[in-house]
Amino acid sequence: MFERHGFVFRPHATPSKGGSTQIALWTVEVPAGAESERHQVDKEEVFHVLEGRVVVNDVEAAAGDTVVVPPHVEFQLVGGPAKVLVATSVGITGLVKDQRITPPWSL
Repeated sequence: MFERHGFVFRPHATPSKGGSTQIALWTVEVPAGAESERHQVDKEEVFHVLEGRVVVNDVEAAAGDTVVVPPHVEFQLVGGPAKVLVATSVGITGLVKDQRITPPWSL
């Protein structure tokens, strides 16, 4: 489990968890009224809402909805409370302001 700015990340299928060498899969718990940092990643990310509601940029998504964010597109996740399943490629890196990060929940 990892936490960043109130969001809770739980990795499920990653190289460090075993069972996956190419796909990183995790859930993120979005607290009520949450606003993630505006950021972008270098690989496509798929967000599937399991519970609640979120907005990814201007796209509203409720339970059962899926939003795909292309690589190198700045975005922000807002809303909640919600639980979202996220999938991307292993080795993803993100850019938050001018800081490059490698999300530990994707390794």
